[in-house]
Amino acid sequence: MTKITIEKKIEIIEEYIKENVSKYFICKKYGINATLFSILVGIYKIHGKDKLINPPKITGESRVTLIKWKQDNHASISETCIHFAFRSVEAVIRWESEYNIYGPKALVDMRPGVKKHVIKERKTKNQRVRTRELVIEDTKRISKKNSKFEELSNKELSKIILELKKKYRLIDMIEALPIALSTFEYWQKRLSLIHPDSALMGIIRYVFNKNKGNYGVNRVSPRVRSICKRLGIKIPNHKKIQRLMFEMGLKCTKFSKRTRKYDSSKGPSGKKAKNVLRRRNECDRIYQKLTCDVTELKAKNGDKVYLELIKDLFTKKILEFEISSHPDLEFSLSPLKRLIRTLPETGYRVLLHTDQGWQYQHGQWRKLLKKGKIKQSMSRRATCLDNAACETTFNKLKAEIGPADSFATGKELTTAMKEWIQYYNEERIQKKLGYLSPLEFEQLQVA
Repeated sequence: MTKITIEKKIEIIEEYIKENVSKYFICKKYGINATLFSILVGIYKIHGKDKLINPPKITGESRVTLIKWKQDNHASISETCIHFAFRSVEAVIRWESEYNIYGPKALVDMRPGVKKHVIKERKTKNQRVRTRELVIEDTKRISKKNSKFEELSNKELSKIILELKKKYRLIDMIEALPIALSTFEYWQKRLSLIHPDSALMGIIRYVFNKNKGNYGVNRVSPRVRSICKRLGIKIPNHKKIQRLMFEMGLKCTKFSKRTRKYDSSKGPSGKKAKNVLRRRNECDRIYQKLTCDVTELKAKNGDKVYLELIKDLFTKKILEFEISSHPDLEFSLSPLKRLIRTLPETGYRVLLHTDQGWQYQHGQWRKLLKKGKIKQSMSRRATCLDNAACETTFNKLKAEIGPADSFATGKELTTAMKEWIQYYNEERIQKKLGYLSPLEFEQLQVA
């Protein structure tokens, strides 16, 4: 700033606030540095003019507190000066440099006034090693790869260097990190350019996040292409979408974990039915072939939750389901009773396929099937592939809601399961349905 008294500075600040003029106009009018004027305005607005007239006393401890706050909050020099009502930008720069090289003790021992020029004494090997350690620590913190720090790509390292450029000298970071100066300069130019597919990348990220990471390339691609067609953007092929998803780190990893399966065959044995379905899951009309099964999930507090669902093999829609904490007979019969009440007159035979669970061998289950004019079919013993159409639905459920033990109670788990079933029927697209949801596909058939 020019040599202006503090009283005059306060008058200028009040003029700026009352007249509602631009900072550029005020700085040019009075010959004031724009950065320092912004700091003075910030101090005036937050702390009042008393802090401008009587600035805080600077001690060794206050210097350390100021620099620690700046680095912990990743604040700029202007933000730090305003927060502590401190006006000297040069002092903050000097203090941070001393702190990074020599530690907090250097700021505590620092005396007011100009210090002697002692650069030759300070450039030691130990000090360079300390700077290197600080650079590596900050790099690990930003990259969040403490154990695989050396595996960072040149692009990732360049991004980190650009982020830390205000804190360290470029030469110190190049010496500390496994990247050449020419490589950094190359990536600096690349990163400064706008990605030519930035709009498409935004659409891909929107589709991926909207479906909570449940979609891979096969399901993201048709949704992205339909959005591009609607917006009048050039429609990309699946290979380009796959490449951009790889660049953005978007990958569906929910189906790689295996979960324990509930065995309903342990129980009282009854009458077994023949395997009429025989894995012929294809059909051409609604309610022609249905499949049913039960699965178990366990919450963190030990609550067990059982799910039974009845699924249509044509529309892939979950027609009925029941959730309970006990896999008793009434639990198993409830969805079948509701199905029979709502089942329309089809004019052809309806087939319901299950495994050899004790509830499906029970007399009451067979009576209900007879009442609803439904043909019974059962998988072979210990052959889960015979009922794969239902097993895959359970697999999707367990993968997409996340681990069951991530839910504190059975009640929370039940809510998540109900929400997923609604999402599965109404929104989740399937390749076999022409990338439509079961509800969309069913409405198309009815129309």
